[in-house]
Amino acid sequence: MKKWLAQSRKFILFLLPLAFGLIGLAGVAGEPFLNSLYQCIGMYLMDYGDTPPNVFVEIARWTAPLATASWVVFAFVALRRVLGSWLQYLRADSVAVYGPEPVVSLLLDRLGSRGIAGGHSLLPAHRYILVGPEEKSLSFYREHQQALADKPVYLQSRSLSPLASNQPLLKFFCPEANAARLFWQTRELYPISRRKAHHLQIVLLGFGRLGEELLLRGLLVNIFAPDQCIQYHIFGTGDRFEAIHKGIAQVEDPVIFHREPWYAQLNLIEQADLLLVLEQEDQPRLLEDLLLATTRQEIDVFAGDTLAISPLEQNKRLRLFPWEQMAYTPEILLDDSLMTRAKAINLRYCHLYDKVAETAENREAEWAKLDSFTRESNISAADYHLIRLEMLKDKGLPASAENLPGQTLELLAELEHIRWCRYHYLHNWTWGQPEGGKRKDPVRRIHADLLPYGQLTEAEKEKDRENIRILLSVE
Repeated sequence: MKKWLAQSRKFILFLLPLAFGLIGLAGVAGEPFLNSLYQCIGMYLMDYGDTPPNVFVEIARWTAPLATASWVVFAFVALRRVLGSWLQYLRADSVAVYGPEPVVSLLLDRLGSRGIAGGHSLLPAHRYILVGPEEKSLSFYREHQQALADKPVYLQSRSLSPLASNQPLLKFFCPEANAARLFWQTRELYPISRRKAHHLQIVLLGFGRLGEELLLRGLLVNIFAPDQCIQYHIFGTGDRFEAIHKGIAQVEDPVIFHREPWYAQLNLIEQADLLLVLEQEDQPRLLEDLLLATTRQEIDVFAGDTLAISPLEQNKRLRLFPWEQMAYTPEILLDDSLMTRAKAINLRYCHLYDKVAETAENREAEWAKLDSFTRESNISAADYHLIRLEMLKDKGLPASAENLPGQTLELLAELEHIRWCRYHYLHNWTWGQPEGGKRKDPVRRIHADLLPYGQLTEAEKEKDRENIRILLSVE
């Protein structure tokens, strides 16, 4: 609608000289209508040489060439934009970006010469990023779905799962989820946890969507020891989250939602191993209060625009994490390595248990057979694998199952079982014995293996050990 209104305004402005000319010639001077129309059209080409009979014709005589010049400029700009996009399309890695400012400018700046400003029309590119309001991006995608059928499209969505699409090349992404994954990757919590015998306290000031993603991903990747106790203290509104994620109570690491304000728990704030201050209203004031009320030397701050212009940005006690800028980094949005690893893990299972050949075609075919829950489970396993590799590197051990000491293999198998259980718990699964001797019942969300590792049979433990061998065999 906005695009149509903008085009309509331009068209009306272009026709104003014609209207003034017709009023002056046909209406006031009494000229025949067709003759008046011919002379008015000629004005657009500066082809009116007679003395204007009245002020209306005088206005038309001067404004018509200006209107013509404006449309020539518009046409030149549009042609230049189309030609420029085609030249950029000749690059094998061109990316067209659609959406509102300032995210589009941020992405284009980081994409450099391979970035194409999409605007309102569909321009040729090898990949597309759609940011901004979800409804508008989905509408744009549906409008051009046929033309985009063979192009990877990355569409921002805060309500749809990354695996919600049944189109293989349509990929949803959530900025908060990207930021959470990047934070736990770059924060390197494992060395801190090891020094504290894997007993930590992590405090989040603020919650919302970003806090939810940080908590969920933290519970799935911050798994370092079977007897660990990593407490997550939340100072923020989490009523909806608690009601929906009932299974979080089954996770061994406690998640505590505080009803009192943070300043009523200053000892906890002071002593916590990590203090995360999420972006929120009046964040600079909150940080000033924290700096004054505590002697903490490190506060992780999820910085927004309001903090960027604040003198607090230079405070050495604040560890800034510009989460939006990080979440919209092209290397993160366009990075398919996690999905590729997850698909490779699934194909390796199919190869070992169903004798499926490990080919690129089978990798996609076997992945397409999975439901979204199982796909996300594979992605979770692939994500946690980075932590597993970090732990092996820290111990000076090779990332090879054949060369692992038996004790280490057993530890990794138990940690993987904990992660697998947590994934199910966070999706509200519980332990149960399905009918007919089955191991799981997806409808009732019960599974017979949702038990502590020590209570599994030797055969079930061997499956977890085999999982580690498989995971370490995938590049």
